[in-house]
Amino acid sequence: MTGIQVVATDLSKVYAGQTIVNPFSFNFFPGSVTGVSGPNGSGKSTLIRMLCGFLTPSSGSISYQLSHQLIERKEIYQYVALAAPYSMLIKDFDLEENYLLFRKFKAGSENLNYKGLLELLEWKNPGQKVVGQYSSGMQQKVNLLFAMLSGCPLLLLDEPTSYLDESNKEWYHKQAERFFRDKTVIIASNDDKDFIEAGNIIKLV
Repeated sequence: MTGIQVVATDLSKVYAGQTIVNPFSFNFFPGSVTGVSGPNGSGKSTLIRMLCGFLTPSSGSISYQLSHQLIERKEIYQYVALAAPYSMLIKDFDLEENYLLFRKFKAGSENLNYKGLLELLEWKNPGQKVVGQYSSGMQQKVNLLFAMLSGCPLLLLDEPTSYLDESNKEWYHKQAERFFRDKTVIIASNDDKDFIEAGNIIKLV
């Protein structure tokens, strides 16, 4: 499956009378990797949530097209994977339980068993410890891998290397080389090193 084309036109978000995202327009081409930079408070995370359908824009529009077929906004969840420091994992489940649940909804094409997942994470078996007992870095690593394994043609990463130490940042870039291929990837970060794979970088102010 090739990447999705995402076209944002005059997209903005206002909370309680305060503009969080100024009118934003951009054409994210299928199969492209785009960075969205900017200081804290510039609206990067809010923009990511609007682009993946989690938030409704205050004004403007977003269109999605896959293989020249338009996708309705209410259907985009089937085609998008998000990884962010605000963990999407179930904290009371252990890793294997989280992975089994993930595979029911975002199976992807890898068809990995649990042992294969651990090999990709470069971990020994963590046992029955629930994910809520993991460090923030461990949780972020799982978030990233689940998103990349999803097989979704639209991949959105919000501060992908947050909480990762230097060795795990290297791990992330190694996996990106493998899993970004043919996907439309949008990366929001204030760390320029997160944009190594990006062909374009947009700056929010």
